[in-house]
Amino acid sequence: MGHGLAVADQDDDTDRAFSDKTCDCTATIDTTLSSLSSVATLSDGCESDVLSGPSDLELGHKDPHPGTLVTVPGSTSGSTSGSSSSSSQTMLNAVESAQRQAQSLTPTSQTPCSKVQWHQLMEIPEEIIAKELTRIDWVMFSSMRPRDLVRHVSMNAQQKQACKNLENVDRMISHFNHLAYWVANFVLLRDKPKHRALMLEKLMRVARKLRELNNYNALGALLAGINGIAVHRLAATRELIPPAVAKDFMKLEILMGSQKSHFAYRLAWENSSSERIPYLPLHRRDLVSAEAGNRTFVGDGGERVNWKKFEIMGEVILALQKAQGTPYPPMTKNEDVRMLVLDCKLVKDDDDLYDRSTQVEPAAGAGAADTRRGFRNFFQR
Repeated sequence: MGHGLAVADQDDDTDRAFSDKTCDCTATIDTTLSSLSSVATLSDGCESDVLSGPSDLELGHKDPHPGTLVTVPGSTSGSTSGSSSSSSQTMLNAVESAQRQAQSLTPTSQTPCSKVQWHQLMEIPEEIIAKELTRIDWVMFSSMRPRDLVRHVSMNAQQKQACKNLENVDRMISHFNHLAYWVANFVLLRDKPKHRALMLEKLMRVARKLRELNNYNALGALLAGINGIAVHRLAATRELIPPAVAKDFMKLEILMGSQKSHFAYRLAWENSSSERIPYLPLHRRDLVSAEAGNRTFVGDGGERVNWKKFEIMGEVILALQKAQGTPYPPMTKNEDVRMLVLDCKLVKDDDDLYDRSTQVEPAAGAGAADTRRGFRNFFQR
């Protein structure tokens, strides 16, 4: 009997100015579009959870995915209220399922990095590593509601603390930085250039597999780690990379480069019709630019809403919703890769990483202080 009861929980929207408690629900229904998304099934190796596509019902737009049900209240082709309620509950369950899985993806830092972990990572095929990184990113991406991204860039620090669902956005941002530091740690782990070159080549090949999986977020994180000054300055190490691998990696750098406002990535993102994971730092920056560069209210007395601002933000959000609605095929968790990524104790101090880098390959001349400063700022963008 309890299966049909709603779970009593505090929602971030409870105290919004036009919440369901205070508005005329009939009028709201007559003017709102309910977008229902495809359902994805993803296995984590121990249980089968349902991950949804677009988790927000507030952005009423035509659904861009074939086969996705779009219900227009009041139309003759709409589904019954019972099926609509059931579908909405399915979406809610899917997001909550992803959020539960995402909570287990927090780094533990319980295993010191050593040659044992280095050899373990070298023995795992690049495709398996890339698939596990994609599985982790997809769980985190699916746990986020698009409205939480908007709130993440528009709320002040005090408001963010009261909004519990922002932890899902924070988790994915933190994981991006964690993955970049993970790359730097494993490359710098060994003392000999030939060993560092082997790991660097390995990670470059993983980056190519991530590109093939359209996981732009993890790809961006690997590029951040490899191009961070602590690794990028290792000239003796890079000289040992096979030319074909270095040339292919250069193509990935061009793809994710910042030239012309990330034109290459934006073109690839728009033309990726299959499953994909966005390069979150860039899309979040787009939201920050729209929020900071446009007033919310316009007019002499600020009595009119600046809808252009929200149109710009809506374009960003709808692209992410579309990606959430195109799920990856079921992927089984690889425990070995998960442990190597999340359980290893990493050095996350930029100065310490730079010191380790100069230890294994001493600086050639002056200017080390300047490059050190540049490295420290790299992860703060």
